[in-house]
Amino acid sequence: MNDECKALIITVNFRRADCTSRFVKSAAGLEGFERCFLAIVDNNSEDDSVSSIQRAIEGLDNVALLDMPQNRGYFGAAREALRQYLSSHPLPEWVIVCNNDIEFGDPHFLSRLFRKENTAAGIIAPCIISALTGHDANPSIRKRPSVFRMWRYRVWLNNYHAMRFKNWLSPMARKVRYSIFRRATASERAVIRRIYAPHGSFLIFSRQLFEAGGFIDDNFFLYAEEFSVAEMCLRLGLPILHDPSLKIWHQEGQSTDRVFNRTVYAHQKRGFEYALSTYKHGYAELGASAPSARTMAGDVPNPQPMAGAGDVVR
Repeated sequence: MNDECKALIITVNFRRADCTSRFVKSAAGLEGFERCFLAIVDNNSEDDSVSSIQRAIEGLDNVALLDMPQNRGYFGAAREALRQYLSSHPLPEWVIVCNNDIEFGDPHFLSRLFRKENTAAGIIAPCIISALTGHDANPSIRKRPSVFRMWRYRVWLNNYHAMRFKNWLSPMARKVRYSIFRRATASERAVIRRIYAPHGSFLIFSRQLFEAGGFIDDNFFLYAEEFSVAEMCLRLGLPILHDPSLKIWHQEGQSTDRVFNRTVYAHQKRGFEYALSTYKHGYAELGASAPSARTMAGDVPNPQPMAGAGDVVR
């Protein structure tokens, strides 16, 4: 592995080694994959995931598996992978953080990305074709939510049964919405647009974001990724661009099995409260109770260097 890596790809596994193995096979077939480094983080699955993934990455010298001693959540695992990578490599032009239930149907995905200017945006949101709806999941949020919309979401989060109903209803509501607005979305497929928030299943961070002081905020476990990166880019004055020329497919729900229980509810509520309190500019009326965000540097001592050639880091 040389230091001319164009992109670091980070994906997170939790008890779905089958998904991760398919992801590795899909990524390894991409044109330009040899100019990337793929870091797979196993979030303490406590099953046979590590051995299964080891078999899947055998012979790939630009792939490493990190075996975490505890489940750090989505961004926590991604941040650890990035930190270990940077301990022995320079910052690449692009850092991709994505679910493991992603497939690359376009063999030229990386080649298209490498032709992009990495100073044009803080984050690029690709076209993410959802297996659930058949439509692009981006933008996750087109415009910055109003205070009223944020209040409404907080009301939902104040009741477990209300959120359970909302979670059950959401897939059907999305299918109906996409069927109604099918023509409108089709006419916009080729247009690159500035958006507020990208879908968290596949995020393309530019080097510019980190050089401007941005970081992968892991002060929450799950369910605040879109809001945190959106507000961070606003704070840094960097646009988030929805670029439909970059296309992937998302087998939605496989990474989390779409389970909703009180643990998931607690993660949603804490993630929302943290994001709201940390990135509260414009939402002061909603109050704040969570701790402020950490900076990127110096928060974890003695990072280990990232291994390669299919090695496992613990």
